[in-house]
Amino acid sequence: MQTIKYTKDTPTRINVFLRDQGLGSRRNIDDYITKDFVTINGKKATLGSKVQKGDIVVVNFPHKDLTYALYNKPRGEITGTHSNLLGCEPVGRLDKESEGLILYTNDYRIVDALLNPKHGREKEYEVTVKEKATPRVITLLKKGIHTQEAKYSPVKSVSIYNEGYSLRIILTEGKKHEIRRMLNALNLTVASLKRVRIMSFVIHGLKSGETHKLSTTQVSTLLKDCGIK
Repeated sequence: MQTIKYTKDTPTRINVFLRDQGLGSRRNIDDYITKDFVTINGKKATLGSKVQKGDIVVVNFPHKDLTYALYNKPRGEITGTHSNLLGCEPVGRLDKESEGLILYTNDYRIVDALLNPKHGREKEYEVTVKEKATPRVITLLKKGIHTQEAKYSPVKSVSIYNEGYSLRIILTEGKKHEIRRMLNALNLTVASLKRVRIMSFVIHGLKSGETHKLSTTQVSTLLKDCGIK
């Protein structure tokens, strides 16, 4: 059993609040609510219930061990659940033709902490392109790109090497197909795209298709990087 006091000024849906506390996905929590495992101020929560400042939430559902792992996704594979990491979900996805680091966990506090662009968490990518990139590409990416699909924020960092056919890009946003669409708007075709770093965790030493469960020390680093106590 766990008792949590809601302290924010803005009301929040109960499944979102408990997800951000690391107690499960919204779907899992909705299931727990229907099984009467959650109360708000002593009354059974219902689907769609909201918590307000000062509310006392009590949760009484099964304890789970938290898992954190890195996976080096191969090119051609669709991001999804992983047989070696049952019960865990990917935090952020890579499209089928991209490869590289994905963080898997069942600690749902990580989702907002890592993916919400307001937190500025870094993800680093190595990209090769079919056309030669010029210094103007750096200028435009640092200003932000508008396409038919979306408005993309300025990249945190970008450098060009390999005679203009390779780029190293650091993002803090991470919208769907963001790098591909930004570069396409600059008349550059992506030949390969690889995520090589998530915050302080790098891909070095992790072979394609391999998973690595984080050690206790690494978990502490991850939670600290995410601002989670």
